[in-house]
Amino acid sequence: MIQKIPNKPAVLLVEDDYEQADLVQRGLQQSGFRVAAVRDVRSALHRLALESFEVIVSDLSLPGMKGDEFLRHIRQMEPEMPFLMLTGSQDVKTAVQSMHDGADEYLIKPVTPGTLSSKVREAIERRQQSLADSKRYLNAEMSRLIAFLRGVHAIVNALETKCRYTRDHSKKVAQSAVLMARHVPGMDKMAVREIRIGALLHDIGKIGIPLTILHKVGKLDDAEWKEIKRHPEYGVNILKPLGRYYPEVLGIVRHEHERWDGRGYPDGLSGTEIPLGSRIIMIADTYDAVCSTRPYRKALPKEAALDIIRKGAGTQFDPSLVPIFEKVLPELPMPRY
Repeated sequence: MIQKIPNKPAVLLVEDDYEQADLVQRGLQQSGFRVAAVRDVRSALHRLALESFEVIVSDLSLPGMKGDEFLRHIRQMEPEMPFLMLTGSQDVKTAVQSMHDGADEYLIKPVTPGTLSSKVREAIERRQQSLADSKRYLNAEMSRLIAFLRGVHAIVNALETKCRYTRDHSKKVAQSAVLMARHVPGMDKMAVREIRIGALLHDIGKIGIPLTILHKVGKLDDAEWKEIKRHPEYGVNILKPLGRYYPEVLGIVRHEHERWDGRGYPDGLSGTEIPLGSRIIMIADTYDAVCSTRPYRKALPKEAALDIIRKGAGTQFDPSLVPIFEKVLPELPMPRY
């Protein structure tokens, strides 16, 4: 179990010279540090597995694995761990290499206890400041992301509210898609979250389509249909800021109209080339469209949607997802007559 004495910074000292180790240990302890001293890297790694340390102070010339190798190993394990290198060598190349490898300090022995204690505290403070800055940065980034999502969602709501036939469409598609996703083997929480976001925003690109086309009651002509088919690309352009946090969402939105047989748009992907989230949302989208009233027809019952989706298995829809749709059908949102 990880152990840590509160309010007393813990230092791991790796020094094979008994006299030097005793001098350094006593000096650090007198300055208010808790010190665990070991003689080689193997022992150091063992202590690191058992205890938590704020900083490592290591000699360069150690038996077995050298201090520079130990430093590189630590940087792979804990990139932010403060690491101070001690050496009797004044080789400039060695010092430069140690700094390149990630040493916070390179100190030539003998070093006074006061100097070492000061350098240790400075290294710990730099790490704490770095962590605090990172936390503030992440909080600011998350705030911007939340504001962006709220803004985009408001656009979707405004878009759907303009037409009583599509009101709450994206919300219902998201509900259905999430219910299906949770029954897909191996689906983790992050993937479900990305599918939910993708479903909520799958029609955002339609903000770039003229309302005369979106709300046209009759059959679309070739030019109008070509314009409609551009909305996934419009959507990806609008959602680009999401790519840093939810990269899968952009793919889900772009490919939600691809078909299993490759006859969809915009890229003509087929089969498992299509993102899983897109394949799930296509079924959820079709279900809501069939079970909602449209200007040209009344809403159809769930059974009609099931029949259409079954018939489209292997052509329009992923055949492996149709049984999952059937399983969750009783839980899906009711038709909007």
